[in-house]
Amino acid sequence: MARVFNHPGVGLSLSDLATLKANVDQGKEPWKSGYNQLANSPNSRLSYAGRGGPFAKVSRAPDENLNAWRSDMVAISNLSRMWYFTRDERYAKTARWLLLGWATTQTEFSGNESMLDLGDYAAQFVGGAEILRSTYPGWTEADTATVKKYFKNVLIPAASPWGDSMYGAANKGALSLVAQGLMAIYNDDAELLDKVVYQARTLAHIGLRNSNDIGMLGDYLRDQGHAYGQLAALTMLAEALWSQGIDIYSDFDNRLLAAGEYWARVNELVPTTALPFGTTDRFYTADITNRGWDGANGGSLALTQLYNAYVVRKGLQAPFIAQRRLRMPVGGSMFLKESDTSKATPPPALPIPSTTSITSGFSSADIGGAAQAGTATYANGTWNVAGGGYGIWGALDSSHFAYKALTGNGTIIAKVESLQNTHPSAMAGVMMRTSLDPGAPRAWMAINYKGEALQNMMKLAVYGGSNYANKALTNGRTVLIKWVKLERVGNIITGYISADGTNWAATDVGRIDAPVPDTIYVGLVVSSVTGKPNNSVFSNVQITGGDGGAPSVIPAAPAMLLASPGDGAVPLRWQASFGATSYTVKRAAFSGGPTTTIASGVTGSSYTDKSVINGTTYYYTVTATNPAGTSDNSPADSATPMHPM
Repeated sequence: MARVFNHPGVGLSLSDLATLKANVDQGKEPWKSGYNQLANSPNSRLSYAGRGGPFAKVSRAPDENLNAWRSDMVAISNLSRMWYFTRDERYAKTARWLLLGWATTQTEFSGNESMLDLGDYAAQFVGGAEILRSTYPGWTEADTATVKKYFKNVLIPAASPWGDSMYGAANKGALSLVAQGLMAIYNDDAELLDKVVYQARTLAHIGLRNSNDIGMLGDYLRDQGHAYGQLAALTMLAEALWSQGIDIYSDFDNRLLAAGEYWARVNELVPTTALPFGTTDRFYTADITNRGWDGANGGSLALTQLYNAYVVRKGLQAPFIAQRRLRMPVGGSMFLKESDTSKATPPPALPIPSTTSITSGFSSADIGGAAQAGTATYANGTWNVAGGGYGIWGALDSSHFAYKALTGNGTIIAKVESLQNTHPSAMAGVMMRTSLDPGAPRAWMAINYKGEALQNMMKLAVYGGSNYANKALTNGRTVLIKWVKLERVGNIITGYISADGTNWAATDVGRIDAPVPDTIYVGLVVSSVTGKPNNSVFSNVQITGGDGGAPSVIPAAPAMLLASPGDGAVPLRWQASFGATSYTVKRAAFSGGPTTTIASGVTGSSYTDKSVINGTTYYYTVTATNPAGTSDNSPADSATPMHPM
């Protein structure tokens, strides 16, 4: 059955608009102050006559006619909302004149960063177009067709100029997705919208999976402005999808709630230790960002939408978002809701491949003239892989490869415990390749003897080209990285590194171009770069379709625990531990004091303690458990629940 799109469907529904207008008409706060701010904007005035446009060409990086386009896109949004609130048709006529002027004039949006402006301004120009289409009697079907053509032929291609799934890191890709998603809704384009939903849920370098369990997004250690940009884009997309009955807010244990809470907590200057994390741009080992950032009205719009989604709509708690909202400017308050009974349904389960341990079944191949015949043996939880080869950096493809042939989606994980220093370029890691022939399209993630984490993708389509596909990610000293991972989902291969085996940063993403093989070869790789075999040891090796025969090892303690000051409750989130099957939450009355177990057998990485009294401070730790035993305590965190002002 064909999907029926709901209009308006970008940030505000008809019901939302009607409620907003009633609140403004009644002088209720903060909506009245939000309206006054809107009305006083230069882009909201009846006298607004544009900034010299429209122009046939707009470009960002290099910039050409960009400020004129930006100003008019904001005006389209502002004037459309002013029309709805005042019912003065002059506002609608000006907004329509601006929008149709660009739609019938602009033929090109180019530049290296076109997708950034389209994502930054999508809520304005698509939101304004949605209001006009849905509420203004002077709008015609021909007008809708004209704008659809503009979006399809000019703006949507510019929102994804580098090809299928080839997005810039973190906020860049999130902005591409929100631009495409919002325009797909206006255009009633179910195929494009389904693609955006799939990418937002699967691409681990830009979407919801570009995050960890405690809520850090990929750009969170870059700087707080770009961090907010990524959060805001994903939130706007999630809200637009909700209007179409699609709930991605619930994905990954309410991951956008965790992301909003982490960002609000850090920028409320609550002491928070960061975990190493990163993007395809850069792997960050520490947080040296501008905490306490107050740009974008303090993050008002995204935090208000998250508050609406999780607190008002779902009945969950968002203590740091709620706390920050108390002092934010009114800019986002126009979108604040007192109630929301709308419904949406989570999309189908994702095709993310699972893994289990492997103790046998690897085949061996000496690729690219590796002089020594390599071996791969398993014993007591570790794989010992020895082999030669003349190198795997860049175009070199000479190594020993212990592999399995995997059909369909697949993943391999390994911890590189040690490798011989046979040569400065000797490496050990994980590899995926489309065939065993030398020079085949391939990807690897590896560690060298200096402890540097390295990545390489050859003959795959990679955003940023060889500079992104092949680079050293760490210096081997600041943070010790030994865990590496490769994942194939469809025609996308993603490379990851981690300090603990669960906090995975997606640092390399490549696309297998046609013909895309059903079966690829996945395994452990070593290269000695000399005639002498390199003897490397891997632990915690897991693969899709493994035998599960490795003995359980007591999991490490969760790397971080965060406690939040809810109302009569303390929401807790922690970073999962590799190999854990459950968690135990413990609480103390004072720092370092004796603990009491308040929950055991918790299978996720979050828990809400509701047995608390407002105004009392509580101290928490978490342990991880599996059949081998129980970990040490996680780092502790405390919270004082309180009733919000």
